[in-house]
Amino acid sequence: MNEDEASSAVVAKDPLQDALHLLNSILKLSDQRKVSEPQIMIILDALAGAQEPALVSRFPAVLAICGRRGIELSSSNLLGRYWESSPKRQNLEKLLFVSAELFRRENIAAPGHLGQIAESLKNRHAGLATADYVQLAGGPRVAVADMRAALKQFAGDVTPPLKAPAAKARPSGAVHHGAQLDLLFSKKQKELVFKKLEGQHLTKTEREYYSRVVKKKLAAIAAPEMQDLAIALTQAGSRKDP
Repeated sequence: MNEDEASSAVVAKDPLQDALHLLNSILKLSDQRKVSEPQIMIILDALAGAQEPALVSRFPAVLAICGRRGIELSSSNLLGRYWESSPKRQNLEKLLFVSAELFRRENIAAPGHLGQIAESLKNRHAGLATADYVQLAGGPRVAVADMRAALKQFAGDVTPPLKAPAAKARPSGAVHHGAQLDLLFSKKQKELVFKKLEGQHLTKTEREYYSRVVKKKLAAIAAPEMQDLAIALTQAGSRKDP
């Protein structure tokens, strides 16, 4: 099977633009948007053939989404469609190998089978393990540091935006109740309360901690019986004991 035949089932009129549109929609709503393995393959394939370094550097971000969604990688689906001498396959191999190294270096859980795929590519691409750039065949020179930033962003460790958004004003109610929050929440818990109020991105660890601890504490505070109890006790405390 040649490359044209292998790609005919997934190539649209403008495959790169279609893939990037899909990628952007996934990245913007990465926790809600459903994504399938074939869609992931289309995106990875398109990024491996892109000419803009800023686009190619998102390759590890897509793999991070795979890890978060439990999507396992298939070497045959990713690489088996191309001859070993194909520039597209060479690019995919390089990006997969470097991405696997970044997952290992940053101690981030990788999607299933990425480690095995990278190990099978070690003989051909071992030099990339310490490289600062990845030179793609017929394509751009991509900085490993940019790939690392994209990985960390969408793995949930840190959230540096691709483009810095305009600063949001903190809701007046949140500012007004800041002193009360200090009495009820730790510094970290208070930070999560503000991030939820402002609609900021929470990492996977933060989301789990918020649901497990902070949300339950807020629910207890909001419970009418707790409010009645607090009012009764504070009013009683303002009166002198008999």
